[in-house]
Amino acid sequence: MISSIIILVITILANLLFVIFLLKSSQYNDYINILDDKEFPIKEIYGVGFVLADKLRLEYKSKFVNDLRQQVIIVYGKKYSEFYIRVLYAQKFSICWLILVTSGIFACFAQGVDSLIIFGLGLVIVGIMYYYFNTMISIKIKKKSAIYLKDFPNVVSTIALLVNAGMMLREAWTEVAYSSTGELYDQMQKVSEDMDNGMSESAALYAFSLRCATPEIKKFTSFIVQGLEKGSKDLAFSLKNQSDELWEMKKQKVLQQGDLATSKLLIPIMVIFIGILIIVMGPIMTNIGI
Repeated sequence: MISSIIILVITILANLLFVIFLLKSSQYNDYINILDDKEFPIKEIYGVGFVLADKLRLEYKSKFVNDLRQQVIIVYGKKYSEFYIRVLYAQKFSICWLILVTSGIFACFAQGVDSLIIFGLGLVIVGIMYYYFNTMISIKIKKKSAIYLKDFPNVVSTIALLVNAGMMLREAWTEVAYSSTGELYDQMQKVSEDMDNGMSESAALYAFSLRCATPEIKKFTSFIVQGLEKGSKDLAFSLKNQSDELWEMKKQKVLQQGDLATSKLLIPIMVIFIGILIIVMGPIMTNIGI
């Protein structure tokens, strides 16, 4: 009885504050309206998170925020990093709060132990979602890295061939960048645009490595910069070595994915085998029983 009253009080207060903060959130409509609907679902309630962050006077200067800032720069760029840090906190606070008040409402309609179980389950879901939002950006970076690495060996191989054939690196890079479509090619095109706008090749390539944020691409750009400093002969040699290493790495990953797919097949095979055993042994056991 006491626990039900406590849950009821918490739910009423949480719902009341949620509504109050939502009514005060109109000042953040300009922030919310420009967000992508697919990337930021139910963004209409993010104003609650913005208001809560202001009430808590978050300064976004902790070690976790600094690490998050580096990840946000990779995904959204340095120019908009501070904006998206605030958006991510607002998203996390708003959705977790919504789950809390929703579970509280359901718990209030339940009786006795069921009320505690539902509310406790809601708290567990809030914890899981909070953790998910804390790791969401790193997951996005890993997914993008996988997309980049899919085309990367072919890109490096083509650049190596063009440079070895006597083409300048800048011309070879632009040729490959505009030869196809995809996220890696988009990033490469950005490098060409940066160089056309006056940025040095080294600076443009460094920015490219930061945006892509994969060890292989960072290593590749580092070799290119060193090759540019030492001369075209060393550059062509470095590109050839990089191409060979990347193709070997891709082969190893394909083999690993094949082994993983095979191991995953064992589970359905075992389930099917057990099902067949039950079908075959069931009548036999029944006859023995008779």
